[in-house]
Amino acid sequence: MPFCQNCGTQIEDDAKFCASCGTPTDGSAPAGNEQSESTGSLFGDIKKTGLGFKKKMDNYAHGEHRNIQRPEGCLYFMNGLQGTLAIYEDYIEFDFSGSAVKKYMSGFGGVKKVYYNQINSIQKRDATDMVNGTIEFELPGMAASAFSQNENLITYLPKYQDEADKIYDYVDKKILEINQAKTQPAQVVQNEVSPMAKLKEAKELLDLGVITQEEFDEIKAKCLADM
Repeated sequence: MPFCQNCGTQIEDDAKFCASCGTPTDGSAPAGNEQSESTGSLFGDIKKTGLGFKKKMDNYAHGEHRNIQRPEGCLYFMNGLQGTLAIYEDYIEFDFSGSAVKKYMSGFGGVKKVYYNQINSIQKRDATDMVNGTIEFELPGMAASAFSQNENLITYLPKYQDEADKIYDYVDKKILEINQAKTQPAQVVQNEVSPMAKLKEAKELLDLGVITQEEFDEIKAKCLADM
């Protein structure tokens, strides 16, 4: 009796397939492999198609089809679902007025400027092929709001990940510098009394009998030397 060329199992003389692994006795590929490869290819095509459709929908929702201009003078910039985010040296600026979608998603629909001393902290969730990223700024007294309608949050596409990393590092550094400045002890400024003021004060003490004439003369000589 012959043996299977694939798994070595003994097979019947008139068998067309190996009963153990399904390999045809003529030496061609196993019967199950073709179906497995075909199924894997099908799922791969579906995944690619789904990711491509998601990318197109995300681009449209974020307004990537529009001519979005980077503001002059800003250090970093990104276009998000809720609006655009521009980073300047002294403040950050949200612009939610780009489209009806942005106005709705932000729940704000205007332009908002926030200085770094108003920001308590910054949080970032990185983007992946399947999930968009987010950057959120926590401000004093900020009330909890819906994830989508949050005027201090920007949802960004994966292509902005590098810019998001730079924004996070820059803003976090600014917050740290401000907090360190707050914790430094205040310098006590001592007001220097002029020689004339000291002489006047000494004369008043002499008239009151608090100091003697000799003490006054000594103070007077010193004040005149300092003038």
